[in-house]
Amino acid sequence: MVNLNSDKRIWDGWDRLRSKDWTLEAKNILKGELKRRGVTYSQLCDLLGKMGISETEANIKNKISRGGFSFSFFLQCMGAIGSTHISFGRDY
Repeated sequence: MVNLNSDKRIWDGWDRLRSKDWTLEAKNILKGELKRRGVTYSQLCDLLGKMGISETEANIKNKISRGGFSFSFFLQCMGAIGSTHISFGRDY
């Protein structure tokens, strides 16, 4: 068990994590994965459809643009594009 009062490494990071824009971070990670694989929103729509997930291209654009999508949607997108690993590109 971690003692939050004595583990300086964890304690010092709280302010930085508390002020982070997590919605923007989620949006950027998903958009980055799509771009790395050269997958357009239209193609993502088709790939999700093959998984039995009904989304219009407009819905996908709106969800990703807002960044307020569910983690389930994120996982569905990662599965649809064949992503097995996600690189955050930074240390949280």
